[in-house]
Amino acid sequence: MSKKNKIIIFVAVILALAGLVYLAKSNRGGEGNLSALRPIDATDHLWGRSDAPVQMIIYSDFECPFCQQFTDTVKKVAENFPDKVAISFRHYPLSGHAEAGQAAEASECAAEQGKFWEMYDKLFADNLAGRLSAEQYKKDAGDLGLDAAKFNQCLDDGKYKSKVAEEMAEGGQAGVTGTPTTFVNGNIYPGAYPYEDFTAPNGDKEAGMKTIISNLLK
Repeated sequence: MSKKNKIIIFVAVILALAGLVYLAKSNRGGEGNLSALRPIDATDHLWGRSDAPVQMIIYSDFECPFCQQFTDTVKKVAENFPDKVAISFRHYPLSGHAEAGQAAEASECAAEQGKFWEMYDKLFADNLAGRLSAEQYKKDAGDLGLDAAKFNQCLDDGKYKSKVAEEMAEGGQAGVTGTPTTFVNGNIYPGAYPYEDFTAPNGDKEAGMKTIISNLLK
């Protein structure tokens, strides 16, 4: 194994352990401020049916390493509960992440052309590779076959800056303080929850998203 691969594996392990420590310290499964949490509506980017019995709202940041880690859980939920869970992605770019705000705007500019989830994948891949930048977002748009002129103008004009800010404000009012934070039928789950059940660093057995969702469907 090359030295570079060893470093990548080491960093991945450290991030995974850090995520579990965060989960151990978080208010798992508590009640968010439901009066401030906007239900899933037509403005959301959605996987699944909007009327699904389980409503999963994720506040996320494209520059956040824990959000990158959580994408695996999200995809497994979408694959294994295709008709039972509505998954909504909302923006919560952290102030300490210099590229997160414009990355969020780039995803909205791609959504104008029907490519939100494709850009979502691109942006998290960019985050993992350490190449988040306006230049990269424009390259991604080209790779996705988007109208480059329309996308570039949307991004350069900051067309969706206010939408990103509004979603972040909504999240804060609902109890979001970090990313990722997920609401599942109103219960708040801060942190990069694994899909499968897991053991927290303190030894406690914790339910993963698979169990959390399955219990709601009983």
